Amino acid sequence: MINRLVLATFLCVGWCAPSVAAGVVDTPAPIAVAPDFSLKTPDGKTVNYPADAKGQPTVLMFWPSWCPFSRALQPYVQDIWVDYRDRGVALWTINIKEDGDPLAAMRDRGLSFPLLLAGDAVANEYRVSRTPWLVVMDGKQNILYTRPAHPPTPIDVAKRVREVLNGVLGADKAVPMPTTWAPPYDLHLKKKEDMVDRREPVAIPEAEAQAWVARYLEAIPADEIRTDLPAAGPVAKGRDAITLAKKLWAQAYGQALVDEQAPYRAYRRNDRWVVLGQGLDNKLGAGLVLVVDAGRGQVVRMTRP
Repeated sequence: MINRLVLATFLCVGWCAPSVAAGVVDTPAPIAVAPDFSLKTPDGKTVNYPADAKGQPTVLMFWPSWCPFSRALQPYVQDIWVDYRDRGVALWTINIKEDGDPLAAMRDRGLSFPLLLAGDAVANEYRVSRTPWLVVMDGKQNILYTRPAHPPTPIDVAKRVREVLNGVLGADKAVPMPTTWAPPYDLHLKKKEDMVDRREPVAIPEAEAQAWVARYLEAIPADEIRTDLPAAGPVAKGRDAITLAKKLWAQAYGQALVDEQAPYRAYRRNDRWVVLGQGLDNKLGAGLVLVVDAGRGQVVRMTRP
């Protein structure tokens, strides 16, 4: 039987083919001016565009949690939000065609960008024909960039979005372009015939994970530390802990294993972070594990499957 991930691939093949509805052949002509909309956040607040953009540039990304290509682009959209939110740029991601839990998907992927729910009607207004659909507007609702049908990688999209935003913001407020880029999640580069037997990880209940983390930390001796790894500095957020873990795992075990272990989770208890790679085994502790001190960023323990 073809599973959910395979179905997503047939709907999104080629980074990406039409994905809003199976059988879409013609891509609607792009629009020049962004339509107004009102959508709810997960906590019930209403976002009104363009009023809440306050005359500033805006980035919108339309995505369903089951689309692997949306997942590939999301880490770069997260970084754009972090880098540009203090420059006045508004960014919202809009969940569409959803039968799962987008909040759980974001949590599992270490994402925290703004989310709007039930955006299918808005997607129709924006003539969304494939996912992820990403647009950039200036402060007057003029659409300056729409993600093309077949970009080589998510990095190419992220670079173009940053270039467009910097052009609108001007030299005084522009954000320097990154000098390095994290490797993209490469599922969109795989052939669909190679993915028939690939499974999607099953979410681990939060209570079960929290209990396991507590037991795991209690079993670590108070004086245990990885003296061969330098302290990375304070680790304030779960996203930072995951970024550090992925970097150290890749250096020690190779990027291929790190990719196989997605999605990742980070938990903090007292002054320690525990980062777990889940992978397909769906067993807590069976994959990559990193324990790091939150205050100094000193690695306490790092293990692999």
